[in-house]
Amino acid sequence: MRMNTKVAATVSALAMTTGLLAMSGAATTATAADGCSTSPVTGTARSAVGARGQLFELRYNGSGNSTCAWGRVTNGSVGMHVWVDRSHDGGKTWEPQLGWRQVDAGTSVHTEAWRDANGYLMRACGDSGYNTAITCTGWY
Repeated sequence: MRMNTKVAATVSALAMTTGLLAMSGAATTATAADGCSTSPVTGTARSAVGARGQLFELRYNGSGNSTCAWGRVTNGSVGMHVWVDRSHDGGKTWEPQLGWRQVDAGTSVHTEAWRDANGYLMRACGDSGYNTAITCTGWY
């Protein structure tokens, strides 16, 4: 009986972990990046400094309906996160945590690029790790 309890607990933990990963906002192949590229970089539209001195940037390339935008964190450390939010109604509501990435090594990482067509607003957001304050750039 005791062994069955351990097996059940392990299966439950695995199921919860799988569910959390699915809800984490990580990009999937079908929806990732809208066919955009992070190269070449046209410029940095907005930036914000995080709680530990890391810099969150919203970068972009293209113009008009061919504009793409992505988030980047620099001067960061392992465990920090970055993502972009995209709004079609002036920032009242948004698609959250597109391209969510974590700094696994080094001091920087960037998201995939996302379509930022006319009428959309984008911002880059990030944190210093799980359960820490979120910092976002202004909408652009």
